Amino acid sequence: MKPFGTTERFFYFYPFHQALQAMRTIISVLSILTLTTMSQAQIPSLYLENKTPTYDETIAYFKHIDSMCDYMQMRSYGTTDAGFPLDVLVIDGDKQFTPEAARAAGKAILLINNGIHPGEPDGIDACIQLITQYAGAGDLKSALEGLVICIIPVYNIDGALNRNSTTRVNQEGPESYGFRGNGRNYDLNRDFVKCDTRNSKSFAEIFHLWDPDIFVDTHVSNGADYQYVMTLIPTQHNKLTPPLGALLKNDMLPSLYKAMEGKGFPMCPYVNEVDRIPDNGIAGFLDHGRYSTGFTALFNTIGFMPETHMLKPYPQRVASTLAFIEVVIDYIQENRSAIIEARAVAKQTVIQADTFNLQWKLDTEQQESFMFNGYAAKFKKSDVSGLDRLWYDRNEPFTKPIPFFDTYTPTLSIVAPEAYIVPQAWLPVIERLQWNGVRMERLEKDTAISVESYYITGFDSVDRPWEGHYFHSNVKVRKVTETLNFMKGDYIIPLNQESNLYIVQVLEPQAPDAFFAWGMMDAVLQQKEWFSDYVFEDLAAEILQQDPQLRNMLNEAMIADPSLKNDAEGQLAFVFEHSKYKEPTHNRYPIARIVKK
Repeated sequence: MKPFGTTERFFYFYPFHQALQAMRTIISVLSILTLTTMSQAQIPSLYLENKTPTYDETIAYFKHIDSMCDYMQMRSYGTTDAGFPLDVLVIDGDKQFTPEAARAAGKAILLINNGIHPGEPDGIDACIQLITQYAGAGDLKSALEGLVICIIPVYNIDGALNRNSTTRVNQEGPESYGFRGNGRNYDLNRDFVKCDTRNSKSFAEIFHLWDPDIFVDTHVSNGADYQYVMTLIPTQHNKLTPPLGALLKNDMLPSLYKAMEGKGFPMCPYVNEVDRIPDNGIAGFLDHGRYSTGFTALFNTIGFMPETHMLKPYPQRVASTLAFIEVVIDYIQENRSAIIEARAVAKQTVIQADTFNLQWKLDTEQQESFMFNGYAAKFKKSDVSGLDRLWYDRNEPFTKPIPFFDTYTPTLSIVAPEAYIVPQAWLPVIERLQWNGVRMERLEKDTAISVESYYITGFDSVDRPWEGHYFHSNVKVRKVTETLNFMKGDYIIPLNQESNLYIVQVLEPQAPDAFFAWGMMDAVLQQKEWFSDYVFEDLAAEILQQDPQLRNMLNEAMIADPSLKNDAEGQLAFVFEHSKYKEPTHNRYPIARIVKK
């Protein structure tokens, strides 16, 4: 590729003159729609003026298009932390508007989520363009053949209402926008598994009702500077159940990249640098269940987070987001049968699986090459600190191959139990399983059951709360087989269902986004009973006299830690900790495993 001057490069990579012409066509369509207010009439072209509509304007426009087009229907599901319903616009060429009808007709289902970070509103404006085009198309039956599209106009409603012009520092437009955190200051793209917010609960209702084949969650990225308007985070293909991973990696992604090139928006994998600058290589993003695409993967739905580049003008970013949505729609329609069949096989594979992967690491030995359109990374003295600082020279564009690491290998796997037992006392756990459609049974009477139990032996925690929790990682466990008493009404979670991936990832304490990792079982980490030293003295002496092995263990402990020899309280504590008097539930993970016979 030859080097380009600024103007030539702009029009080579981003044919914005084409987008302007398309907008003229769209605006002409609007004149036919007889919109009710001038503000609504202005909404579709706001992005060309570096503006994005407010939440109220967005919903009003979506509802108006709904009223004008028989092929669209606005629905509400649950509520959000802002107290507003979570709206979904369903677009169906057969005017059925139900997932049951869509599946019966052999249709694929696409779910698009916008405004999870309302300071990144590109997808909101892109979907306004999409529905405006559809509304002006007349008969959508042929245009939407084999496909139903569900669009969440704005997911983080309270964040969208917290409108400002400063919190997205360095972002090139729009003039004002919403805030990343919701009304409780949660980042909703860290909440899909832990489900602290009403937004996430309502999303789970939508997601499991429609069970989409493909999911798109629109975003804007920061970080390094480069020539691309659009970068992409797909579901990490190694984590997908076969054959979905192969379909995504070998067919869908190459097709999307080629189609985006054809639309004038060459696309790049999300610029996740392995060593400060893209030149040194970029790595595929490992999307755990806290993220939208990681969550959807747990239910065998391929997900995408298109990430436009915040340093590009807002009109370009919206146009590229619309282009991405359009190429996804085209791919789904052309490959509908293959997608649906691959999901069916994956679901059956999950039901029958014996082993599940919990943790992953990037395999730096497996390297691909990506032809990258970047800018020269340079260093100069900072005017703030006087130290070297990084900057990108837009006067030195380049095109060259860079390393791309896109293989993750499992580092921890577990053999699946026959079922888990969740005591009914752990209601927050039960609720989240129910919200996600997990099938469960209840014990009909008090029962003693031989189970595998985990005892927590170690973990790391953050120093400050992260997303409302003192998050745990590097969890270590000791597994024992024991007989425990369970109560009538406790829950049995059989591992023979389509939700198996989700069940394992939230109930195994060593999984990166397990409920334990999010601190939902912290109460078991605190010992509740203790002893009075002067009373326990005589009993401890009796215990040591009757248990020579424990006496030897104490002696060895004092040799290993000489300070213990002069610590009377410490020696009593050692005896207590190794006696029958210590409470058995301390550090015992409350969810047990029934092993396969």
